[in-house]
Amino acid sequence: MNEKMSKASRMLDDTIRKACERISQKKRKPVVFGLCFLFVAVFSFMLWDSFTNQVRKVPDIKHIKSLDLPKDSLIHKLKDVIHGQKQ
Repeated sequence: MNEKMSKASRMLDDTIRKACERISQKKRKPVVFGLCFLFVAVFSFMLWDSFTNQVRKVPDIKHIKSLDLPKDSLIHKLKDVIHGQKQ
């Protein structure tokens, strides 16, 4: 598993390195800044969209109803089972 991960990591690293080497030296900085701006813009849009959509789509909360059980009924049954087996 580690060999596959390291091989995939090396392939990805080589691919990114080759793609960056094709960009001329003068254009690298604007490309990197453009990609950073694109990332920030998409992240900001997704964050804003998630907050505005969550406010509109709040689900109804149904509370758990308590059961009417005699107190300690399970404990008494377990005591009866445990003491019944010893005798």
